[in-house]
Amino acid sequence: MSQQLTIKIIMRHACFILLLAATSTTHLDPQFFADEASLEQLKSDLRSSDAKVRRKAASELGKTRSREAVQPLLSAATDRDVSVREEVVKSLGLLKDQEAITMLLTTIKDPADSVREESIIALVNLYADRDAGWVVTRTAKKVYKTINPFSDQVGDDATVIEAYVQVAPMVIDSIADRLVDSNLAVRLDAAKALGILRARPAIPRMIDAMKTGDANLRIAVLRSLYKIRDTSVDEQILPYLNDSDKNVRDETILALGLFRSKKALPELKRIYDQNPDTKLRLKAFQALALIGDVSTLDLFQRNLRDPDKAYRQAAAEGVGRVGDASLVEEVSRTFLNEKDLGARLAQSFALYRLGRREFIDKLLMGLAERMYHQQPTAYLVEMGAPVVPDLVRNLNHQNEVVRERLCAVLGLIGDSSTIDQLKPLLRDTNPSVASEAALAIRRLGAGS
Repeated sequence: MSQQLTIKIIMRHACFILLLAATSTTHLDPQFFADEASLEQLKSDLRSSDAKVRRKAASELGKTRSREAVQPLLSAATDRDVSVREEVVKSLGLLKDQEAITMLLTTIKDPADSVREESIIALVNLYADRDAGWVVTRTAKKVYKTINPFSDQVGDDATVIEAYVQVAPMVIDSIADRLVDSNLAVRLDAAKALGILRARPAIPRMIDAMKTGDANLRIAVLRSLYKIRDTSVDEQILPYLNDSDKNVRDETILALGLFRSKKALPELKRIYDQNPDTKLRLKAFQALALIGDVSTLDLFQRNLRDPDKAYRQAAAEGVGRVGDASLVEEVSRTFLNEKDLGARLAQSFALYRLGRREFIDKLLMGLAERMYHQQPTAYLVEMGAPVVPDLVRNLNHQNEVVRERLCAVLGLIGDSSTIDQLKPLLRDTNPSVASEAALAIRRLGAGS
């Protein structure tokens, strides 16, 4: 039992004793007893001869969020009815109790496909959003979608666990076993789960899984490999630039860009040169911009004034990552003539990287943009430690949305020395700012 749960239980009984002490003058709320009776009734229903009653009881027990529901659910995990077992596994995931791990490692091998799927999801739920009680901010709900400028393409769900959360090796192994499951949906769920759990030890098996015939599985693995962020796999995924499936090729281009793969430069340049005026060409160019190698600087320079805003944005990003200060005046001129906000933000990123520190103001105001805030967030997180002093100086920014998102950025950058600067924002007049500051401090403290 965790210390936090122990404290909660002790406090609950302490409150009950105080209520009893006050009964001479105060009427007790009958709802307390009603909740207790309801839980007991659900436990009883879980032993009913009617599968429908057992299924509903299993589902409702998960919603109670009570630790007292764990043992009855564990006992029902081998129920003869598949639908009951499904609900049991779902509820164990909702309760987030580590005692459920051993049983879930059994149900993940269940004969029923649906139970195996739910077991994978439940195991992920035990680790993802572990501290749901304090992850309450609107920014935190999509926090990992701000880590890179193409994160919306890393999958429908960009969730990953906190970097400091440790996943049991047997959990990783059991989920990796499902990469060769007889059911494709289970294999896909396993591939996605390994990414969410940052399952680095499973990488060799993930690479092997890509050799199967299913394109969707290869895509799921590529997305999870990026979440794990082991850039050493770049050489192993290079062959998929020539995959028979277009979507796999596109995902490989993106992954190699996100990995900043120097080994991919020749192939990406070839794709760019041989596919004029195509979406494939743009994807290759965006990947080259992510890598930001000096050998492609002239390519970025030529595209700074391209008629297509997507090329202008990627070109500015590429220039910023190369960091050649001789182009600062040229980028400044393009900024003055630029009308598109996305491109202007990219140019602001480049100019800041090239030494024009005043452009931090443009990036900060971008944080307040409803449709564009993820873009400057990505740039600031990417720049990391060098930009921290300028961010800290702006924690008292007059715009409350900027203050809120600055807290999120600092939490993601991970410099624990900023905790003291974040503490005053715990008393911010805006509750969203205060909540985001609390989350950032918690993340920084746990990761230090």
